[in-house]
Amino acid sequence: MAKKVKPPFVPSIKESTDVSNFDSDFTRLQPVLSPPPKPSSLSAQHQKAFADFDFCAVLR
Repeated sequence: MAKKVKPPFVPSIKESTDVSNFDSDFTRLQPVLSPPPKPSSLSAQHQKAFADFDFCAVLR
């Protein structure tokens, strides 16, 4: 956490959607959505666990 150790590899990232560091076996696959079998809301306990998370959808 103190960042005193230099990482053995630092990937170069050109933009936020850059996937050049991932194997093409994965990047060429079409994404498959897997929604939950039964939609439900998060409990207050689960909502608290994700309190510091943010999500921004990139619209194109």
